[in-house]
Amino acid sequence: MPIPIRAILLILFGLFFCSPAFSGTKDDYFENMITLRVGSYLQQEFVEVISDFDGGIYLNIDNFLELTELSEYTTLSIDEGNITLLIAGSLFPNRQKRRITTELKKLNSIEIEGRLYIEKESLGELLPLKGVEWIEQKYTLKITPDFNLPLDNRISAETRKRKLEADKNHKEASSKTDLFLKADRRIIDLGMLKLRYDIDDIGDYFKPEETNGTLEIEYSSQLLYGDFYLRQNIYTSGELQDISLKYPYFLKDKTVTFGDNYIMGENILGYNSKIRGISVSKNNYSVQRSGRELTIRGQAPKNSTVEIYQNGKVVDYLSVEGNEYQFILTMRSQKDAFKIKIYDRNGVLIKDENINVMAGNNFFSQGEWDYNAFYGQNSGGENRAWDDRKFDISYGFTNNLSYSFDYYDTRNEDKLYRYIKHHAGYRFSTLAVPLLINISYYDSLEDPSKGYITELESEIFSQQLYYSYEQYSGLLAEDEGKDSYHEAEISGDYGRSDYFFRFSNENYQGSKEYIYTTGLSYNITRKISMDWDLEKTVTKDGDISANYTGDIGFNAGSGDFTYSLDAAYNAGRDPKWKYTGSLRKRLGQHSKFSYNVTVDYNKDALFSLGIGFEYKFSAFLKMDYDYDYDSDSDEMHQVGASYEHVLNLKKPFMPNSAKNSDNGYIEGAIFIDKNGNGEKDQDETPLADVGVSIGENKVKTNKDGLFYLSGVAPYRNNKLSYDYSGTMIDPTLRAANSQEIKLIPASGKKVGMGLVPLSLIMGSISLPAVDNKLRKKFFSYAEIIVEKSGLYYRSIKPEYDGFFVVQDLKPGKYTLQISYLGSETVTLEKDVLEVIVKSGETGGFYDGIDFKVIDIQPKKIEPVFEAAGNSDWTILFREDFQKG
Repeated sequence: MPIPIRAILLILFGLFFCSPAFSGTKDDYFENMITLRVGSYLQQEFVEVISDFDGGIYLNIDNFLELTELSEYTTLSIDEGNITLLIAGSLFPNRQKRRITTELKKLNSIEIEGRLYIEKESLGELLPLKGVEWIEQKYTLKITPDFNLPLDNRISAETRKRKLEADKNHKEASSKTDLFLKADRRIIDLGMLKLRYDIDDIGDYFKPEETNGTLEIEYSSQLLYGDFYLRQNIYTSGELQDISLKYPYFLKDKTVTFGDNYIMGENILGYNSKIRGISVSKNNYSVQRSGRELTIRGQAPKNSTVEIYQNGKVVDYLSVEGNEYQFILTMRSQKDAFKIKIYDRNGVLIKDENINVMAGNNFFSQGEWDYNAFYGQNSGGENRAWDDRKFDISYGFTNNLSYSFDYYDTRNEDKLYRYIKHHAGYRFSTLAVPLLINISYYDSLEDPSKGYITELESEIFSQQLYYSYEQYSGLLAEDEGKDSYHEAEISGDYGRSDYFFRFSNENYQGSKEYIYTTGLSYNITRKISMDWDLEKTVTKDGDISANYTGDIGFNAGSGDFTYSLDAAYNAGRDPKWKYTGSLRKRLGQHSKFSYNVTVDYNKDALFSLGIGFEYKFSAFLKMDYDYDYDSDSDEMHQVGASYEHVLNLKKPFMPNSAKNSDNGYIEGAIFIDKNGNGEKDQDETPLADVGVSIGENKVKTNKDGLFYLSGVAPYRNNKLSYDYSGTMIDPTLRAANSQEIKLIPASGKKVGMGLVPLSLIMGSISLPAVDNKLRKKFFSYAEIIVEKSGLYYRSIKPEYDGFFVVQDLKPGKYTLQISYLGSETVTLEKDVLEVIVKSGETGGFYDGIDFKVIDIQPKKIEPVFEAAGNSDWTILFREDFQKG
């Protein structure tokens, strides 16, 4: 490691300008200069020490106490061969005074002309220190005290003061943080209109008896300060498919919706989970769970692709026909994790969301609460009266006990559901093993139907244990297809592999079914995994019958590609193997086509083949081809096409790359901000060919420095990045390389990115005629406080000769003042210096900003020790100190 220039200067200064210490020992010791660092803040250059030729460094104890200002808080005495140091209690956290006594002969010390010098390693025998370190490369002695230096206390107090002010400003700013983005909202706005035309089969397009495609519109805008959305079929059905007015974050983290929404929450009730009315809720998907059977529904743009992941693997996907998706899945084990990914029609990922299949079983901190409310029409039922209601409220009584209450009043086709649900969850935190209990109770208000669900979860030796018991009666038993149900499962996760064993017992109308299942998963590589399941089913319904099934599957994924191979065996009345294979390439952001191939075969020579291909001609026009062959039926061919375009009604002639009607846009200017006000003035120079992007969505500024970036997703912290490589700029100009932008749906925002010229201030601090020791101390204890427009801007330390530089200053009015943290009283010719940094296309240099100190008066030291017996002191001898 190269030796710093400052260290070289110290060495040369010691060699050429320092005289021998005293004549009698000049062959053994010599004067030297080092840098001394004590505590967190104190550092002084060119400290005079005594060195020997064995690397020893000796500090004058009186000078050390004076430099660190410990002389005001200590008393040093030498008597009968002992050296005693009394230290005031104000320097220690417990406020206890200290007395440290050490035998002088045990210290590695020397005496020169009546002055005591102590070798650096022996300082710990006299002072309570955490450590002493000699940094050879920097020629620096670092001393870490086990108490608070007076300077540390002063700086800590100043730091706390600034932190309190910063926290206060942060809280004020946080309280003003508007997630609702009220400032961007309008009573009415033109918004975005999306036109979409779909032809399912071009072969049927010209047949008179067939419909000639489907024309739909989507419209998003601001209405009554909310987010308005409409989806209408213009041709052929004319149906109003979706309409809503939403106020997100209007009630804390809740969205108030007037119109269509999905009823949230896990439940066993079989009503349609979409409602048209008024709702206050958090998410836009619903989960219906019965045992291990899941139905996940949600909303996505038409022609988008939705993937469902189970334990990190793609288990199903679909292309959205309307604006809804639905997946019906079976959980392999209770620890399964699910995720939804949604890609728009051009392969751009627009949503990546974890699905909570255990909703309703959440724990709350003590005093925390949550609620949701839904009221309106059930769009999936025959009865369109406004008689569907669902309300729930949850509360945390303690950190380990949570309770929720749900009320359902819904109708699905001809079935009326009026239930109340109680749920309580408790975590036992004092047991040797963790234990969690969830109890749910459903009670019908229309008939005697009731339902009980009890779940227990624990973990022993990293193995997860799960047990559940369910019991139903009346209509609930019919819907669930069981009167009672038991399930016990043990599972474990070992990184690349996991397993489970499960036993279940189902009883319905006298028929009993016992199922024994085991499963193993293994990640062969990071991209290839294997699942293996075996199951035995025993049915008792008068007669006893048994069946065995097995399944082994391989899954692989890489980028836009997914592969799967599956072999299943069923040892029923007609034992058979079934083989399934699939290959799929998803439409990627940088590709123009996608395809999928699926093959099914079993021993009865039943064979099916499905092929799909899709090609994107542009961001607006796509065509697809589907081929289906089944050995039991005729083969089918289908060629379809779709066209869609989003029009910005406020700026209809601007190019628009938006894919969805809720996408917004950002327009702005990039320029040289001469005055640093953040706005482009007429006399400020624009910058052309600057790249502006959000992810892969990129544009460049024109000759006037203007840009227009469309296709920006709402309610995201979009990172707007700038690339200046295409233009020449002065090195004194500075600008942020990125900023975060958040939009409300179907809206725009104007931004200005000015490259601000940065200037610097140079000056010095001059002192009156004072001794060299006080001069060094002054520059060690002084800092320069810089304020801009009356607010703290930054602080800097001057060099050891008084020179200072303040860099990166934007145009504005600045004040500089000296903050001296030493005990002396300092008088300046002028306490505050003002500098006006002028605007311009380049930064400037402001020199000659000098402080003049006209007087430095030492502080009158008052004794901090009063006569007292030893009982007033914490007395430490050398041996005691070594023991800590």
